[in-house]
Amino acid sequence: MGSGDSVVQIIREMPPTTLFAPLITRVGGSTPTENITAWAFDAATVEYMDFLCKLVGYGGGGLTFTLPWMAASATTGNTIWSIAIRRIQDDAEDLDTSQTYDFNNSSAVAAASASGEVSYDPVTFTNGADMDSWADGELAIVRVRRFASDSGDTMAGDAQLLDISGKET
Repeated sequence: MGSGDSVVQIIREMPPTTLFAPLITRVGGSTPTENITAWAFDAATVEYMDFLCKLVGYGGGGLTFTLPWMAASATTGNTIWSIAIRRIQDDAEDLDTSQTYDFNNSSAVAAASASGEVSYDPVTFTNGADMDSWADGELAIVRVRRFASDSGDTMAGDAQLLDISGKET
């Protein structure tokens, strides 16, 4: 695999014990109706969602995560998304100890023109320390947050995250 071919494989979702974005169901408009699940990130409180991930086919470049999301009700304002990576290095990372997560932020992302329309927004990392030196074949905790306390996050209501994906860039 070359640059752009490697992927961040999601093993499982792991909501933190506190300040987690709750899983909600949004009813679709087709017949029969779809049940669209998403994590609802609040506009007033910084909330998180963790993903246990594995880096597969990594060639040494940066990483770009894409966050498909929609607004629960808003059609104006901006959202700031953030991601941090906690590398789980072989015989070196004690998961029982405290970890400071260093977040990279998206730019201020405008709400789509209609509630229910999906936006696909990136959060980027350069190789090395910016991504906790995560190496091919290793696991990591990828923590996502809506940075609701940032002055650039002006969208009212929940931001509903559908998924995350990551690739080498």
